[in-house]
Amino acid sequence: MRIWVSVVVGVVFAVGAGSPAAAQIPPEWPAAARAVLGELEKGTAMADRPFKDESRLGWRLARKWRLHNNRNVAIELGEYLGMVTLCRWSGCAKDAVAGRTIAQRADQVKAEKKKHADDYAMVDASLAWLNRLEGPGTEPARKNAALWGPDKNPAAADFAMSNLYALGWILAREQPDPARQAAMMGIFGLYVYGKGWYGEQCLDITKVAAVLDAPPTVGRCN
Repeated sequence: MRIWVSVVVGVVFAVGAGSPAAAQIPPEWPAAARAVLGELEKGTAMADRPFKDESRLGWRLARKWRLHNNRNVAIELGEYLGMVTLCRWSGCAKDAVAGRTIAQRADQVKAEKKKHADDYAMVDASLAWLNRLEGPGTEPARKNAALWGPDKNPAAADFAMSNLYALGWILAREQPDPARQAAMMGIFGLYVYGKGWYGEQCLDITKVAAVLDAPPTVGRCN
């Protein structure tokens, strides 16, 4: 399935802004991103496209996104994966986030959050939306609603990750059909929760960058 990215499209590992590593990508993250995207791109034309600057550009974009929203650059792995994905699939020239500026996307996220009593209510609304998606290719939406529903903390308890989750929901609703809406939400939910259904498989990335100097592993979940 090809995700539509019109002019435009929790795994936690924070790097402190005040540390020497703040300006450097953790060495295991680029390989983790390639492994995760390798799973997501299987069977698509993107699978044959080599990685170039996506890791570096995604790192830079994630730091700028975090700085704009949180006033720090202590980004988490899920944020990095999200921005690498956007850089690879839709480009991120001039720091574009799925075709819009960081400020524009941040304003969308704020507006989305204001529609709901709190971030937990926003997650509830997103899960209800997933359950309403119908048509071919939407079964993963209902599976993800069931998978994520019992514990909303990964998508609601942390401000930065709730922003990423809200951004994913916004991008999902921009997709042109229910199947691609379900797929996009599956991707960003995976980055927030560490587990998610994409197509016919449930991916587990909770340990994809957990071991230094070891090949990244994308697991499977039930």
